[in-house]
Amino acid sequence: MFERPARCCPKCGHTGYLFRARRTVEEADGKFVETKYRCRSCAHQWWDRVPAPPEPRKAEDAA
Repeated sequence: MFERPARCCPKCGHTGYLFRARRTVEEADGKFVETKYRCRSCAHQWWDRVPAPPEPRKAEDAA
C-alpha cells in the first residue's frame, strides 16, 4: 500500500500542503518526476524531485 511521505514546507515547516502540478523531466543522469506543492500556512510554493518509476512492460514485450 502507498504511504505518503512526511513532507513539510521548507520555508515555515508546516505539514499542511496542496498538490499544484506534476511533470516528468529527463536529464543526463536519468528521468525524474517533479511535483509542485503549496503550503497551506504561508503560501510558499516548492518543487519536490524524485526518480521516475520504471515504465511498465508491454504485453507484446513479454512474449
